[in-house]
Amino acid sequence: MQDLDKKFPPSFFADTDVNPILRSSEQKIFVLTKNAENKQIYSTFMDDFSNYLTKLPNNSVKDHVKTIQNKNLIFLGIAKIKPDNVIARSFITTNDKLAGIALDSQQLGVDPTTGSTESIDECIYATYFSLIRATVYIHKTEIRQNKDLHKLLSTYLYMLFIKAIGPDKLYSEKQKALVHILSIYSYYKHYLKERHSYILSILERDYSKFIGKQYLDEFLPALDKIQNYTSIKDFPKMLIDMKVINESPNILTISLLKMLKPMGFYCLIGPLDYFISLVITAKYPVEFIGSKVPSNDKIQNAVEEIIAEYMDKNTYDLTAVK
Repeated sequence: MQDLDKKFPPSFFADTDVNPILRSSEQKIFVLTKNAENKQIYSTFMDDFSNYLTKLPNNSVKDHVKTIQNKNLIFLGIAKIKPDNVIARSFITTNDKLAGIALDSQQLGVDPTTGSTESIDECIYATYFSLIRATVYIHKTEIRQNKDLHKLLSTYLYMLFIKAIGPDKLYSEKQKALVHILSIYSYYKHYLKERHSYILSILERDYSKFIGKQYLDEFLPALDKIQNYTSIKDFPKMLIDMKVINESPNILTISLLKMLKPMGFYCLIGPLDYFISLVITAKYPVEFIGSKVPSNDKIQNAVEEIIAEYMDKNTYDLTAVK
């Protein structure tokens, strides 16, 4: 097994307060070396992997996972302790080349002594999830500047929060507009680390027609009272401060956990690379992020198409991990 922490420390799009937790979980995953001793293990696993991948319809999962498979950059990992918030780790070189993806055998139900698994589909989607994460990190400068992508993602975040709150608790379009504004505010504050004043200007400039100028004129001055919140985890408190709901913030947090499972919840409260991976992977029949995640084909397909263009620009290091 290889310990690659020094060569490939876990990397994220931007700082969040859960990065240390995610980093610690990733660092506990060791790579099973592709040597003669483990040749049969990898042969068994990759045969199953290839057979299942061949049966998938022609889509982004099949195309891009096949690319990394053909480059022999899929590895099996063994975690010291089974994590509930990480399914794999990506290896990215200092010059932003993708050097491999190590799947956590425990989390994905792979026998590390034989390479056999009954969850080969989850392994394929976990590879895709990790490939998305790596792509977002590698192209973080361009992605930060992609306004169309941020509009799509902040809208999906709004849908997710609406489902967690319960549409029956929002009685008017005005309430929904406020939740939408707060979702956009949270998106830019948490994932992109933008300042309060700049987010207000973004709302006025880019979202006026989308949400309604009358709602922005009414609610933007009131956002000053939430400007000290910096994390997605503060969203329930924002709703209370803005008088959208009056119940305990823990109720919404519990609702999100039930919907997303621990893995999906960490994708929500973690960095942007995790969130984008959640939004795209939720299109597909995966268990590791939860089966109750909101579905919107138009938004998710559009996000996937944008990220797929960046994936096509990825470069690889074929020898850094062996």
